[in-house]
Amino acid sequence: MKKLFVPGFSFSSVTADVRGKGEDRPDMGLIYCHGLSAAAGIFTTNSMAAPPVRLCRERLASGGVRAVLVNSGNANAMTGKEGYEDAVALCRSVAELLDVPAESVLFCSTGVIGERLPVHRMEEALPRLTGNLSDRGAGLFSEAILTTDTCTKIAGKQTEVSKGTAGLLGIAKGAGMIAPKMATMLAFIMTDANIEPDTMGTMLREVNQETFGAITIDGDTSTNDTVLFISSGAGPAVRDEQDIQAISTALKNVCLDLAEQIVSDGEGTTRVVQVQVGGAVDDDQAQSAARAVAESLLVKTAFAAADPNWGRIAAAVGYSGAETSSDALSLSIGDVQVLAGGRLVDGYNESLAAEQMSQKRYTIGISLGNGPGSASILTTDLTEEYVRINCEYRS
Repeated sequence: MKKLFVPGFSFSSVTADVRGKGEDRPDMGLIYCHGLSAAAGIFTTNSMAAPPVRLCRERLASGGVRAVLVNSGNANAMTGKEGYEDAVALCRSVAELLDVPAESVLFCSTGVIGERLPVHRMEEALPRLTGNLSDRGAGLFSEAILTTDTCTKIAGKQTEVSKGTAGLLGIAKGAGMIAPKMATMLAFIMTDANIEPDTMGTMLREVNQETFGAITIDGDTSTNDTVLFISSGAGPAVRDEQDIQAISTALKNVCLDLAEQIVSDGEGTTRVVQVQVGGAVDDDQAQSAARAVAESLLVKTAFAAADPNWGRIAAAVGYSGAETSSDALSLSIGDVQVLAGGRLVDGYNESLAAEQMSQKRYTIGISLGNGPGSASILTTDLTEEYVRINCEYRS
C-alpha cells in the first residue's frame, strides 16, 4: 500500500466536463502547498510547447510555488495568445480562492491539441476544487489527470537523512505520445525535505536522463511534457552531500517506478522490452542505437508478434548513426544469444527466442563492439489496439 500523502501538501479533484461531452469523470486536479515551496521543473523539447508549459517555465524562474492546477481532456496547445491568457486567468482565479499570489500558481494541461479551454465551465468548478482539498486526496488527484491511461500512476518513497525521515510522493499520467527526450507525460513529485531550489533542479535533470528520458512508446514528443519537483519544506533540512545523495537516490527510484508504470500502461501495449546497448564509442552513440531499435515500427510489430526477426533489429542499429559494422554486432533476446561478431551463434534456436519474446517483459541485449559506451531504453510492442485508440481519440 503506497503512502499517499507528504507533509505540507493537499490535493483535490473535480468534474468540470472539460471536453464538453457530458462526461462524468474527474478532469481537473489541484495540488496545494501549505507554505511557499521550492520547486524545479523540466519540460518538453517540442518547439510547439503549449501555453501552460510557457507559464510554468516563467513562474518557476521567478519564485516559489503554492499551487498547481491541472486539467485533462484539453492540452491548451496551439491556441496562441488567447490560450496563454486563458491559463493566466484560471491561475488568477485559483489564487484568489486560495488567497495566494497569482504568480505562485502553476498550470498543466493534457489532452486534445488545438482547442481553447472552456474557461467558464472550469472557473465554475474551481470553488469546489479549492474547497475539497485534503492531505489524503492524492488518489483522487491522480484520477483527474488521466487521458487514455487505463490506470493511475503513483509511487512513494521514504528515506533517512541526517535530520530525520523525508518522504517523496510521485503522481504521473501518460500512455501515448511517449518518447525519449523526456517522455510525453505529466509528473508531479512532492517531498517534505527542505532542499534548495538549485539543488532540486540539478537532481531532477540528472535523474530524468535514466528515467523519463529513457522510455518510448511511439516516438512522439508532445507539446505539454512537464515534470515538477516540489518541496514543502515541512520536513528535515537537506544540505550536506550525503543527504543530497539520499534524496537523489529516492527521487530516482520514484521516477523510475513512474516511468515503468507509464510504459506498462502504453496504448495497446502487450509487452515491455528493455533495449540495452553496450560496446559503443560513447554513451551518445549507444543512445542513438537504442533509440533506433526502440522506435522502429518494424521492430515493435515483431515484438507484438513474438517474432524473433533479428534482422529488423540489426537494420535499425545500422541506420542509427552509431559506429559499428556487420562483423562487430552481437545480439541476444532474453537469455538466448543470437549473434556474435555479426554471425548466428552455433546452435541458435529460434523457437527458444520466440518463447522469450512471448513473455510480458524481456530484454534485447546489443553490443556494437567498439568501446565503453552504453545506454538503455524501455519500450513496448506496437499493436492494432494502439491504432484503434488513436483513431478514436477525438471521438
